[in-house]
Amino acid sequence: MLSNLFLQLAHIELLISYQTKDILTLVKKEPRITVKMLNDIYLEGSFVEESSHRIIMNAVVSWLYDRGENPDAFVQRIIDRCSTFEAIPARSVLRSYLPYISQFYATDDVRQLCLDIIPKRYTMLKDSAFLRRELVDGNRKEYFTFRFDTPGALVTNPMRWFNGLVQIGPILLNTPAYEYVGFRAAQTSFVEALENRLTAEKNDDGYVYVNGRRVGKYASFEECIAEYGLEWPVEAEKKVTCVRGLEDVVDEATGAVLIHKGCYYGAPAAIVFLDYKANIVAPEPFNKLMSAVVKQEFDAWAPIQKAQEALLEALNDSVTIVYYKSDDSISVNNKHLMRNVPARILRNLLREYSATGREEYENREFKRDPAICMDPLRPNFESRLNRVIAHINGTDEKDGTQSEGVKKFFEIERHRRGGFRFVPKCKIVFREE
Repeated sequence: MLSNLFLQLAHIELLISYQTKDILTLVKKEPRITVKMLNDIYLEGSFVEESSHRIIMNAVVSWLYDRGENPDAFVQRIIDRCSTFEAIPARSVLRSYLPYISQFYATDDVRQLCLDIIPKRYTMLKDSAFLRRELVDGNRKEYFTFRFDTPGALVTNPMRWFNGLVQIGPILLNTPAYEYVGFRAAQTSFVEALENRLTAEKNDDGYVYVNGRRVGKYASFEECIAEYGLEWPVEAEKKVTCVRGLEDVVDEATGAVLIHKGCYYGAPAAIVFLDYKANIVAPEPFNKLMSAVVKQEFDAWAPIQKAQEALLEALNDSVTIVYYKSDDSISVNNKHLMRNVPARILRNLLREYSATGREEYENREFKRDPAICMDPLRPNFESRLNRVIAHINGTDEKDGTQSEGVKKFFEIERHRRGGFRFVPKCKIVFREE
């Protein structure tokens, strides 16, 4: 079991930055996310299982990519909120630092002490140690290593999350983030680091290609150790084959950096390099954190609590939709909604959504179905889709009057030319009779 602290920070970012209906698409995309998980990551001082941590983190990354958003930017927003002490779980953070408070008031370098206590605060990191620590022209240059017993147990690609976790430490103690944090080796494989955004091709020439570009090279872990001038205690691990990034590989759609130049992927352990100004001291390292605890007792936490309650309320709702073959109609919670062609459009959509969770659709998919568009030359699908949307919204086709409709359960958004989006707002139970 693990502390929920970092998951809590990520969950708070979701609650603040996105509407409930948007977060629902994330939750429903991953059916293994339960109400219990959402409570465990939200409640102060809770713990979560490793498997739950992996499910949630991977789901967040996949969801962000689906939305065309950069997961690195998501982590940076968490860091930025911490730097302003906006909406952080202040009491949970303060509790995690309690054993070390006296050390922070006595230290000459708050940021170095933050690194020193990482092995004690994050016990999921195994064999953590500093391979080299130097002071050069007023800057500390340090190589920190750690490993997971099972790579990918917490998240398939932990690199961005670990960097964020490291940066947040000094910020919460009233000191600046580290000037540079970067991986020199990672247990994440080269393929995993691509996060299904690009495909790697491994040729016999010892190189790895992406879209015809030579972006990686097979190398031993020993070459990594030698390149960065380090010593490694386990001789056998030096022979492990890695892939060294030859250049940054960027996801064009989101700007996320997938492969970092100079990092060795598939290594037996992670090696992180930090370069930061030495001897930064905060006279009152816990002052802002204590102020945040007091402030949250009054007003700052209320909007987040409200968003969490709205999400849980929405998750507890469900709607039953039935398509009746006998009269070509659809009912919602036993109330007739539509029949004939509009019913068939919604039926086809719900079949696909129930089977795969898919929400984006192309008009042409339905135009090709003779049960929906009988005349291929004049399919007139757009007007038929408008009728479906009118039924959902509760708009009377004859006089335009409004009734309750069913849009509190789901909607159809015509968000772009030639396509539309199905927007579920609760659990959808669909069947055909």
